[in-house]
Amino acid sequence: MTYYIGIDNSSLDHKVHILNNEGNFHSQFIINNDLNGFNKLNETIRNFDQLMIGFELPHGPLVDFLKLKNYTAYSLNPLKIKRFKETMIVSGNKNDNIDAAAIAEYMKKNNNQCRPLLYNSPAIEKLKMLSIIHSRITEEHARYKNKLHFAVKQYFYLHDSLFTNFGCTIQLKMLIKYPTYHDLKIASEDELITFLKSNKFRVLKYIKRVLEKIESYDQWISPEVEYAYSVEVKMLCEILFILKQNLNDVEKEMNAILDNHRMGSIFRSLPGAGVVLACKLLALFGDNMDRFSNANQAQCLFGTAPKNYQSGNYHKVTMRKACNKSGRAVLYSFAFSSMHFCQWARSYYYEQRKKGKTNSVATRALSNKWVSIIFRLWKDEIFYEENKKIIAAA
Repeated sequence: MTYYIGIDNSSLDHKVHILNNEGNFHSQFIINNDLNGFNKLNETIRNFDQLMIGFELPHGPLVDFLKLKNYTAYSLNPLKIKRFKETMIVSGNKNDNIDAAAIAEYMKKNNNQCRPLLYNSPAIEKLKMLSIIHSRITEEHARYKNKLHFAVKQYFYLHDSLFTNFGCTIQLKMLIKYPTYHDLKIASEDELITFLKSNKFRVLKYIKRVLEKIESYDQWISPEVEYAYSVEVKMLCEILFILKQNLNDVEKEMNAILDNHRMGSIFRSLPGAGVVLACKLLALFGDNMDRFSNANQAQCLFGTAPKNYQSGNYHKVTMRKACNKSGRAVLYSFAFSSMHFCQWARSYYYEQRKKGKTNSVATRALSNKWVSIIFRLWKDEIFYEENKKIIAAA
């Protein structure tokens, strides 16, 4: 007998609804989001002959616990559950118990359409989480850098053009050591030269250029405004240093996983991938070869394949929205980078532009081609070579 177990998971507790093989109610209860609650669930279901456990959000400690106990869990699209629930409850009422019951009922009626969660090796699961964290830290770094740029322009406009790359390490250190125009102006030329050289800014012509800009610059600003913004700027510089160090640590750990994995060299062979994108691409595809049986499955999951809509004589092609959006962003970045290192990729992109496609559409079309190629490399475990055999896979 097969039991269908719907779980509506949350941060504090989980609502559990169980149906038997005939679709009749078996039990309903709540478990805490801790080991005691997980053991309670295990005690209830461990003697079932067959079971299907469904989640809308298949991640968190409970999912890891079920994986450890060798249970098979199923990931269900929340939108499908929402629409299915509307056919069950016309009133539109919603609560966690109703959601758990809807998940169990959906699996009972559509068990052939439910796909089990497939896990990668522990190393790849770790790499996947590190890739997500890396993206978040990168976004935070960009956000704080923009805040710094805004704050500096409010009271110390010289720094907007003092260095070629705003927010570089030497500039952050200078803002911490000389937070105001007065602090920078009273510093002697020898002191500034020593400071610049001690922070790996040693090319003489660039040092002279910086000193000339400082010497020719003059300003007046309210002391109260200057003090307030200098406090904020110093704080933002320190935050950026911490974020940058964390990024370096995460990238070092990701690189170590890539070096030690059997498929790491395959993803390193992709033109323009570099270390970070190679790590993120490996995390996307994983090392469980049962995840994708053909390239189109990967293209649809990662959102590179277009979505066709046709009704009568009306037809349009749109971007796929129900997909792994972080995966689409990684593949978009890789496709853009590959154009600088790969002749056919660059040619394909310009062909799309000649057809009237926008930059984003053309780049996404190129990323769709790349998914077909990467799928073949991933499935056959072969290195990328720019020849007709591999390119033909696209």
